[in-house]
Amino acid sequence: MTRRRAEYLCGATHTRNPDQPRTAADGINLCPGCRTALDRHLHTLPELHADVLDSFPTSGTGDGPPVTGSREPPLPYNPAAGDWLAQLRHDLGWLTTLVATSRGITPPQPRPAVQCVWLATHAEWLAAQPDAGPYKDALAGLVGRGYAVVDPARRPLEIGPCVEQLVDEGPCDGTVWVAVRRDGDTTPSVMWCDTCTLELDTTQWNRFGKRYERTTRERMAG
Repeated sequence: MTRRRAEYLCGATHTRNPDQPRTAADGINLCPGCRTALDRHLHTLPELHADVLDSFPTSGTGDGPPVTGSREPPLPYNPAAGDWLAQLRHDLGWLTTLVATSRGITPPQPRPAVQCVWLATHAEWLAAQPDAGPYKDALAGLVGRGYAVVDPARRPLEIGPCVEQLVDEGPCDGTVWVAVRRDGDTTPSVMWCDTCTLELDTTQWNRFGKRYERTTRERMAG
């Protein structure tokens, strides 16, 4: 089947210069950066789900609802974690049902880790749908809220404007972010751009940092 050329605009929300149109990649309705982010979010969510579950206290008292029919004190409860888990179940359930129904296939088991792996195999199909932007935005919102539930300090930090040069498009207008692994985390530290395909592990940060500072100075001077 002949794939159409990139003649549509990316429908996802962009943090930097949100009103500036981004051309969608060939055959889909997301720009290259958002297409990469879609995969990244589906990879990150299972690990965040496990971390959020671990954030629930296992003993003691708290501010949760009292046990029905009992004088026992309220069960330990983390409202933010509970809300996030409910939203995660809803969004993943909705997306997997959408894909399964539309493609005439059997949906996965309703477990976040299984659902995310399954959705990752259909990510290209999701990216080609008219509502690809909202799908990516919903997953991005889950990731951001998940970091905030587990530990606010683990939320991705904004580094600044991207300095990559895109083929046939000139300078990337995206934003570079970093998420740093902390003791006990299973998610590795990573730096990435929310628009282009830049994604770096810690072994690449030093060299990139030097180039980033040099390019930033040159842009400010020129």
